[in-house]
Amino acid sequence: MAPSDVTAQSFSSRKVCLARAREHLANRAYRSARQTLERGLQQWPDLSFDHEYLTVLGHIAWRQGCYRESRGLLNRAVANPDCHVEARFLLGRALLDSGRIEHAIRVLDEILHDEEGLVPYRVHAGGALSVAYSALGLNKGSQDALEEAAKFGLISAQLLADEGYRLMRVGAYPEAEVQLAKGLQVDSTCEDAFFRLCNTLYIQEKTEPAMEVLAYGIEQSPEFVPFYKLMAELYSTRGQYKEAGAFLRRALELVPEADDAADTRFAMAMALQRAGRIEAAIMAYRELLQQSPRTPLRRDAELRLAALERRKADARSARLANFPRKLQKRAYCAPNTLANVLTFVGVRSTQDEVAARVFRGASTHWPEMFDYLREVPDIAFRGFFGSLDLLKRCIENSVPVITTEYYGLAGHAIAVIGYDDVGELVIAQDPRFIEPVEIPYAQFEKAWLHDDGLCIAVASAENRKRLPGQSGDEERLVREFLDLLRKRNERDHEVSVRAAADLAEQAPEKQAPQRIMAELALEGRSAEGLKHLCREALKRWPDSFWATRHLGDALQMSGDEAGAMDQYIKARHLDRRDHFLAYTMGELLISRGQRRTGRGYLLAALREDPRFHKARLRLAEDLLESGDKEAARLHARLLIEFDPDNGPARELLARITGNTVVRNLAEGARKVAEEVARVQDQSEAKQAAKKNPPPPEEEDLEIELEDL
Repeated sequence: MAPSDVTAQSFSSRKVCLARAREHLANRAYRSARQTLERGLQQWPDLSFDHEYLTVLGHIAWRQGCYRESRGLLNRAVANPDCHVEARFLLGRALLDSGRIEHAIRVLDEILHDEEGLVPYRVHAGGALSVAYSALGLNKGSQDALEEAAKFGLISAQLLADEGYRLMRVGAYPEAEVQLAKGLQVDSTCEDAFFRLCNTLYIQEKTEPAMEVLAYGIEQSPEFVPFYKLMAELYSTRGQYKEAGAFLRRALELVPEADDAADTRFAMAMALQRAGRIEAAIMAYRELLQQSPRTPLRRDAELRLAALERRKADARSARLANFPRKLQKRAYCAPNTLANVLTFVGVRSTQDEVAARVFRGASTHWPEMFDYLREVPDIAFRGFFGSLDLLKRCIENSVPVITTEYYGLAGHAIAVIGYDDVGELVIAQDPRFIEPVEIPYAQFEKAWLHDDGLCIAVASAENRKRLPGQSGDEERLVREFLDLLRKRNERDHEVSVRAAADLAEQAPEKQAPQRIMAELALEGRSAEGLKHLCREALKRWPDSFWATRHLGDALQMSGDEAGAMDQYIKARHLDRRDHFLAYTMGELLISRGQRRTGRGYLLAALREDPRFHKARLRLAEDLLESGDKEAARLHARLLIEFDPDNGPARELLARITGNTVVRNLAEGARKVAEEVARVQDQSEAKQAAKKNPPPPEEEDLEIELEDL
């Protein structure tokens, strides 16, 4: 039956109703499939208890992006011992697509290794399991799952699409492109193959081919919402914001109740704003706040709406053209940003080259960034404590600015490349995204205060005069702040305390010296000193995240766990994105006997950062203590794949599986990591060769001259 057929008003039996819904589902007519089940439910109200009905409706909800609904339906289906393996497989996919990756791994792994299970489901569970491991950055697990799935000899478009995803995640984009194209040759209706192929082309800056492929995908699956959202992003890349808004509007029309409907409405409002349709954008922001009053985007939407409502006729905007959009590797936000800025000002650079000089342990610090720039020829740079006016002046002078924004206590380097006074937005190139991000002024300034708005403006040597001016006192303060950070990083406690106190006395308006004093008090376990510093800071800066958070730490050290939790909750209201805070709250709750809630906070920390080893180890330990050996084994195994030399994780897993398994896992993880690094290097070399072909050799020039 074609997707346009009218759904029957009544059915001769439940079996016919479910068969009709499956037919619509196979034709990717998701709304018709849902309507069919709704009409069947009117005939047989008890149909909602039927595990097959729950499975089909859960499948529909999953494809429509209604993941909460899908998980609820499929969990009810799998609770029935007579349910088909299809329900468990779909539950695994719904968990995976909604970000419950560890839970998805447990469900999918069980299907893959069920010796009596149906082969097609085992194969596709292996493919989905590979995607889950890849999403966590675990290349060995991903590769192993695909190899196990391939043993059955069953090739499908979905399996090829999952292999393409694995290649994308390791940066082998040309290879991923080939694999995904093969998937579409096997089945030209595979939605995941379409979506991932377009993403691969997009990342490689092949915008036109990506749009062509995506247009064909929309013809094949006109109700698959991710296609419309990706097409909107592609149009935004080309500056066609009106068209982007139209595709996002269509996505909302198709599934207004999708889990990410608030994100789609927000993106649509931004597209309308960029297109200059200010009144339409205002209506879209209001609609978002009305439809999703509890969305995490509420504060951002309110700030943008207020800015548009009070906009001035002479409001200005500016943006740097042709700024590089290279995505970061691993935790290379600072090396990536430095490399992009240097490339923009005319000094060819890569994030790997920069990281080799500035990346220390698991991060980059300000002193190393300044030291690196001092050695780069043919550039000029200046460090300064920024303000919005100074940032605007830099942009108007075509000077990019390196700075950091903070998620609680976690810092992230970005390049400021523009501003928009109409929407009161800072425009930045965030190395985690291809498209520039827009940050409301108020939100940006708040995230900026951790380091008092420290910035580096960079220009070519001949454009030195475009750098922002700076007084002698300001230059001295920047230099002394960098010296303080250097002492801090060198772990010289007493010298750092004196330097921080001196700087706080010289510049009492700045937060960073007082924050560093608080951090040093925390390290020295001085609860009373930490309380005093935090309370004094909160008198001056009531919304200071670090002071609120560290006051909780001081109270916990003093034995006031209830008071500490109150402060942590306040800090989480100020910024929910800090995975360190989520971990601290999880630890505290577990110690107080609230283990289930505590584990929830540990999982929240891991959703923010899957490589947060301390949180994963604590979670594994508590699961083992609680008697859940399988879950503990999973997290210990994941941690060893991340870090093969992690002693506590190896010891914990050895208690469950034995030393031989641990050794084999660690050795395998090391080998795969080396292979992935080699593939990435080869892929990058090929890309660089295409963009920068070598000059012809001397003998070729002679041949050309003879021909002339």
